[in-house]
Amino acid sequence: MKTFKIMTLFLVLILLMAFSAVFPLLLSKVNDQQLLGQIHLQKIKAQENNPSTQYSMIDKLRVLYDKRVHSKDIVVVQNAQLSAADLEKLNAVCYAELQTLREKKLLPALEDGLSTGFEGSSFTSFDTSRPDLVVNYYVMTMYSNQYRISFTMDADTHKIYELSIESVVKPLVLDYDNAYLHWQDYIGLSLEQSDHARKLPEGGYSNDNGPFPPLNSMSEESDQDYPVDDRTSGMAMALVHDYTDGNQTVVYSFLIAQDKKSLTISWSFQ
Repeated sequence: MKTFKIMTLFLVLILLMAFSAVFPLLLSKVNDQQLLGQIHLQKIKAQENNPSTQYSMIDKLRVLYDKRVHSKDIVVVQNAQLSAADLEKLNAVCYAELQTLREKKLLPALEDGLSTGFEGSSFTSFDTSRPDLVVNYYVMTMYSNQYRISFTMDADTHKIYELSIESVVKPLVLDYDNAYLHWQDYIGLSLEQSDHARKLPEGGYSNDNGPFPPLNSMSEESDQDYPVDDRTSGMAMALVHDYTDGNQTVVYSFLIAQDKKSLTISWSFQ
């Protein structure tokens, strides 16, 4: 009888041990079955020690400018070749943005459109020190019987950051004196009063680092310096103005050349 009690107690202990090992698994399986196929939302508290960084337009311009001056921290990727359908769609987007510039009095009327031809490439640039700041942009050239327009356009916002228009027929009819004000209205930055804004003599340049490079210098193929040629030798006026977003400043230049048949708007940093 005593042996039976000992055996019974031993079996009970064995069952208790087995149950303690199996019960959590059974409970977990039941919970999984209850949760399966259901959507559960949970609010996540923002981490105050890790706020997201907000980048401005001038941050983007800085990345593109650093590429232009061959900064070692800038990475540039030329995206896949644009298809014919992509180019057609992009042509419509570009033309609409150029019409916005026309409304801002920065371009002449494009009566015959820009139907002669267009070409462009898509790029992505970022700074290795700020890899989360990615700039997607197009370098475009559009033609008509009267004009050739080259420009750099933000692929995400469609904002044109710089442009050059050349007339092959007659001088451009533009409000040159107030171009810097019209550009302020378009680019969305405020003018900053400083001694830097000035007019240079004929044939001069508007920055301290030599001539401005061509617009397509942001492509991987254009690593050479910009030569002084006939396009700049006929310069009639070179104006520079500082623009700010309240925190940073970018210097925009307005160059008129070829007896007012060419206008180039571009930027630099001092």
